[in-house]
Amino acid sequence: MNVAGRLGLWRLVGGFVLGAMALEGLLWAQPARTPRAGWGQDTALDLEELLQAERAEAEGMRRSGDLREARKILLQHLEDDPDDAASRALLARVRLDMGDLVGAERDATRVAQAGAGQDESRAAAEVLCDLWLELGRAEDALALFEGDDAPLAGAGIVSIWRHGLALESLGRRNAAREIWGGALRTGQSQGGDDWRTLLARARIERRLDRLQAASRSLVEADQASRREGRSEADVLAALGSLYFESEREVEAQGKRSAASLFKKALELNPRHEAALLGLFELHRYNRRRQSRSPESILEELLVARPKSVDGLLSKAAADLADGQLKAVRATLEVLAELAPGRRERRTLVAAMAWVEHRREESLAELKALLVNSPEDSVPEREVGRSLIELYRFQESIGFLERAVERDPSDYEGLGLFGRALANVGREDEAREMLKAATVAAAGRRDARRDNLKLVLERMAGRHVVEDFGELSFSWQPDAAAVLRTYLVPFYEQARVELAERYGFTPSETTIEIFRLHKDFSVRSVGFEGFPALGVCFGPVVTALSPLAGLRGRFSWARTSFHEFSHVIHLGLSHNRCPRWITEGLATWEEVRRSPSWTRNMRRELIDARAGGNLIPVRALNRAFRGPRILFGYYQGGLLCEMLIAEHGFPPMIRLLEAFDEGLDLDQAFDRTFGQTPEQVDESFAAFVDARIAGLAIEPRWPSRTLSRLRLRLPRTVPKDEEGQQRWKEDWTTIAWGRWQAGQRIDAEQALRQVSLAGEGVPRTLFLRGEMALAQRDAEGAEALWRQALAQGGQDFRAMVGLASLLVARGELEEAEAIFLDAEKVFPGYDQTQLSAELRLTELYTRLGRQEDAMLAKERWLRWNAGEYAQRAEVAAWRQGRGEYVEAERLWAEAAEVDLFRRDQHRAWGECLFALERYDEAAREFQVARSVPPELDPDHWQASAAAPPGLNIGSLSEAEKLALPAEFVSGIPLSADAR
Repeated sequence: MNVAGRLGLWRLVGGFVLGAMALEGLLWAQPARTPRAGWGQDTALDLEELLQAERAEAEGMRRSGDLREARKILLQHLEDDPDDAASRALLARVRLDMGDLVGAERDATRVAQAGAGQDESRAAAEVLCDLWLELGRAEDALALFEGDDAPLAGAGIVSIWRHGLALESLGRRNAAREIWGGALRTGQSQGGDDWRTLLARARIERRLDRLQAASRSLVEADQASRREGRSEADVLAALGSLYFESEREVEAQGKRSAASLFKKALELNPRHEAALLGLFELHRYNRRRQSRSPESILEELLVARPKSVDGLLSKAAADLADGQLKAVRATLEVLAELAPGRRERRTLVAAMAWVEHRREESLAELKALLVNSPEDSVPEREVGRSLIELYRFQESIGFLERAVERDPSDYEGLGLFGRALANVGREDEAREMLKAATVAAAGRRDARRDNLKLVLERMAGRHVVEDFGELSFSWQPDAAAVLRTYLVPFYEQARVELAERYGFTPSETTIEIFRLHKDFSVRSVGFEGFPALGVCFGPVVTALSPLAGLRGRFSWARTSFHEFSHVIHLGLSHNRCPRWITEGLATWEEVRRSPSWTRNMRRELIDARAGGNLIPVRALNRAFRGPRILFGYYQGGLLCEMLIAEHGFPPMIRLLEAFDEGLDLDQAFDRTFGQTPEQVDESFAAFVDARIAGLAIEPRWPSRTLSRLRLRLPRTVPKDEEGQQRWKEDWTTIAWGRWQAGQRIDAEQALRQVSLAGEGVPRTLFLRGEMALAQRDAEGAEALWRQALAQGGQDFRAMVGLASLLVARGELEEAEAIFLDAEKVFPGYDQTQLSAELRLTELYTRLGRQEDAMLAKERWLRWNAGEYAQRAEVAAWRQGRGEYVEAERLWAEAAEVDLFRRDQHRAWGECLFALERYDEAAREFQVARSVPPELDPDHWQASAAAPPGLNIGSLSEAEKLALPAEFVSGIPLSADAR
């Protein structure tokens, strides 16, 4: 029996005995007797021992996160004895952990004022100190340490740690460091080897930048706690936080990762605030960590403890970084009531004021924060960080410059300053600042900082920079001649076209072209693996070279046009518009420029609409930090398409101007469109319905949707015909979802439910057919699919599957008809294995119908801009038939994918010559000669040496006629052209 059980039994038995004695008249009717010597003292001693043991059990429950049970035990103590100071002090600590701040202060104050024993008074004072520090009442907390009768004065290393925190919370950082340093120098931190003392010592050592010593102390603290019975969540969370500070996502040999330590702490205490906040920060920092979204981690904390001041501060900072200004205001209002004195809150107020163009208010708040702490760089640094997260790099520079002047050892400020400088094009200064950050970090590593420094150094050694008026390009010299020929005029034309449409001409812009995706990714976001082809910071654009590892599979032209449209959007709004707006407009611009530049995510759109997973406008900015980033681009483009269709294009410019003025999403939408974000969401759902209306494919159902659907389904078959039809559709949806999740038995059970209402719907038959095919029952699958089609059903996957079965059996004519029907219900399907057009191409090739095969492939290319090989194949076929207009268009599109193929340029030149476009033909013939053989996969076996001049005898008559006279007369090509 545990301690609580024993004490409960003690109460039960004692109550029963006393009650029985009273009933018998024995307790009061008998004359008083002299008790056996020591009986009362022994009983009191036993009871106190049990109370102490039960408090220890409640404390263990508290540290395990079982706060309700701990509170229950302690409330029982106080019900028995309201003056039990030890239990009330512990109850105050439990209430603080639960977020019951009023109750915690009430109980702790009652103990402190009751003249309790020294241990109880100290425990209550520690609760008050932690509570007041959380609420920003640092002056009240400081009074607990200073003065002759201060309850926490001279109380050992744990109290010294809190004393320094109180000073630091007032901005008196140097005074805090002096107290902490004195404690380490005088050996006050050696006052014990229990885990609490070691944890306090480690925290002080970390604050004094003695990270190795702090790490050793925390390891000792963990060992000490395990000697007492188990590891402590406080220790593991502190160690995880230390590792995150010292390694910052750089792989560390021989150490447990920060993430694993936070997770271990949460195994010990699922509600542990520091561990949850540590995981949140980790996932926010590194977007490649996608096991959980940062928002879900923070939500878990705030559900457990809604008044967590640190949790609310983290939420406000994250919402500000994501441009969720309305949410920031709401959280800051809560914090203003809860913890008005917290410096972090006041810093966020300053950042928010600057973002909203209340600049005098922002600077006044910062000035007030620095009155008693002129050495504190944190407020200005954090305002700068917020602006960087919002891509307002130019505005961040002033704050970061002042921060590092205030504290040259602020390695975080130096790193942020370097990042901002790089993203406004001041890369030489950025490299120097990042070097200074590395030195100031004193051994602390940082993946983002170190990666950026490395790639900037690599660029300095490998790239050349060429200026062309308002545009400059950074690229590797061996590809410069070809890139110069195409990228410079392309960007110049885009600049003119977009400037005219938006009524805004941008300033000087640098375009950085990367051959290695990892270099591009690191330069853009600080980590490898960023799933994009280009990024725009405003005055700087980063983009993949046509020679990158994705060569032949993406359109550099689409990327270039997309990113340069950002130059306009960000310039027009001074980098102040939400990311989804600029990404959406840029994606809309892509399709407007060329319909084949579509992102073709219609399949994902169908899934999102069916599963209720369209991203609300308010949350769309956040999608660009998580796994749905690519869908965020696509949905943003569709949203802009809808808004432009409904309101025209000029309001989009006014929307950008509204954000430039500091308006938030609600204000900007109201002024520009007279709508709320929720109304726009509603309109967008209808827009999506119209967009996907002609497409027929079973959605991929998320489990959450299936669970909601199952809960609202009636238990029995409805009696009305409409209800029965809905019953069958809903159970078919559940069956499809279970099948898609690999749960065959559950899917079959759902199909049995369908049968209770009679014959299934066509979707039921399509599913049964797919299940039959999975069992290698081709005949059964064919019969079921034919039955579904005969009933008027349509499903792209089933139609392709049925046609494929017919091809395998040699029934090619019927297969052709079904493939053509499949193409009608989903043209340009993005998965090549299921593409109806490509399956038709194979079928026609088998039948020797080359023209039909090429036309089918050409139809598929309309949906796939980033495809070189098949585009070149169709272009050559068109050219061979003398269809030069169509062939030239296809060769031009092929060049938008790959610029480094000599044969392609020669063929394009021949088409241009046939169309009497001689200047352009001459360009192509020259480029064909200037492509370095080592960059041309068709000529990798050829000699890498460039010829000293043109061999006129090797030219075709068309090439000779198209070339300028000086080349034909034998003057060699320039060095650049080689």
